[in-house]
Amino acid sequence: MQSKLIFSATVLAALLAGCGGGNAPAGDNAAAERARSAAAPQRAAPAKMVLAYYSGYANNYKALTTHYANFNAVAIDYWNITAEGVVVGNGDPAPSNAIAFLKSKKIPIYGCISNVDGDWSQAIAHGVTGTFRKTAIANLLAFAKKNGFAGINIDFENVNKDDRANLSAFTAELGTVLHANGLKLIISVPAFSAADENHEYNQAFDLAALGRAVDYLQIMSYDQAIPAWDPGPVASSGWMEDALDYAVAKAPAERILNGLPAYGYDWIAAGNGKQVFWNAIPGMLKQYGITPRYDIGSNSLTFNYTATDGQPHTVWTENAQSITLKASLVNAYGLGGTSVYALGMEDASFWKAVQAGLQK
Repeated sequence: MQSKLIFSATVLAALLAGCGGGNAPAGDNAAAERARSAAAPQRAAPAKMVLAYYSGYANNYKALTTHYANFNAVAIDYWNITAEGVVVGNGDPAPSNAIAFLKSKKIPIYGCISNVDGDWSQAIAHGVTGTFRKTAIANLLAFAKKNGFAGINIDFENVNKDDRANLSAFTAELGTVLHANGLKLIISVPAFSAADENHEYNQAFDLAALGRAVDYLQIMSYDQAIPAWDPGPVASSGWMEDALDYAVAKAPAERILNGLPAYGYDWIAAGNGKQVFWNAIPGMLKQYGITPRYDIGSNSLTFNYTATDGQPHTVWTENAQSITLKASLVNAYGLGGTSVYALGMEDASFWKAVQAGLQK
């Protein structure tokens, strides 16, 4: 989550090979069928988790205080951890106002902890899950208790495949300690399927072992394409379903959250793009007189335009139809809930689409 655009060239190349989404059309047919099935009357079930990520984006606090009725948990993405297991800030100002607001509304807070030191660091993940495991766990427990958090959200990315056993053991031990203190554990994991489970970027994540240890597996089912690659869907429904098919075969569905992006990407050319927020899309369409196209193959929104400097652009993003469909996968799969990245990118129409999907 935290700054998904902070990737080294090596990691980008690994991700490119791993995020193919090659079976999208078949998956999308299944998505539509599951969505129809989910619309049938169901027994009353516990409220699904709707986890919103609070990162260092403009207007994050305004979004939090405006849209808080739409989610029931927040992961505050403002902390990193050192290789020696010390929790540190990520350089952004402390989110004291967000923490105070959430506590006033009795919305559970998870401290989101990343293995970032300028980039996603394999050395940090190795130290925390290995040599300094006990120190890290003690510090994470103390951090959560000191701040009055409901638990911890581990977001370790670019973990060396040789640390697969270490990551599983660290997660199991952290879960045991947190649970003994009445706290919960979420771990964020890449979106992958049987087709790419053995890719080196994914191999560290043993979803079966992790699923036994945590309260929730947050599947980062976004960034199927990123600015450093060719233009394409950010979260095609077929690709998302492939990842969920794999995840629910490894871990209990009620412990799984899918991920919904409140953003897209705007490319000038392959390898040259930037992030564009959901709430900026209406203005772009009006400014350039664009009629967007809904891509039924991926259940995504796309359009092209020529900027004032004469540069042609290609945009892939989401709209209400696509978000409603992808949110509906929660009930179609019997998931524990969904997650949204990130507050400040969205507006009321995004949350309306999420709620519509959760009702299907």
